[in-house]
Amino acid sequence: MLRYQTVLWTFSLLSVAAGSDFKARNCSGVKEASIAKSFSFENVPLQQMSGDHLRVCPQGNTCCSSEMEDKFGQQSKLELENLVDETSKELRSTFVSRHKKFDGKRRSLSIICFDISQVGFNRIST
Repeated sequence: MLRYQTVLWTFSLLSVAAGSDFKARNCSGVKEASIAKSFSFENVPLQQMSGDHLRVCPQGNTCCSSEMEDKFGQQSKLELENLVDETSKELRSTFVSRHKKFDGKRRSLSIICFDISQVGFNRIST
């Protein structure tokens, strides 16, 4: 749940940073918000700048820098990889557990079938 909140917060910060309704032309609010959430950006612009070069943040006047975009991208990638890894561990654990149960039942059934066939063979042989 914490990962979902972090990802949601990241994109919220990007939208605030890039929002055209961000009244103040300075970016101090974005810097304060990023520091409050333990993101440290050395190059948060002091004033809004053109975002024509940005890939994720909307292009236009923005408080989002290329460095911020890159760090948000890296953070999102890391969180997604961790989430997928965590989920796949649960699936693997479930699969291994069920496989062991199935294998145990299969072995028991094989032993029973072998015993029955051996008894049948002994009856035929005698």
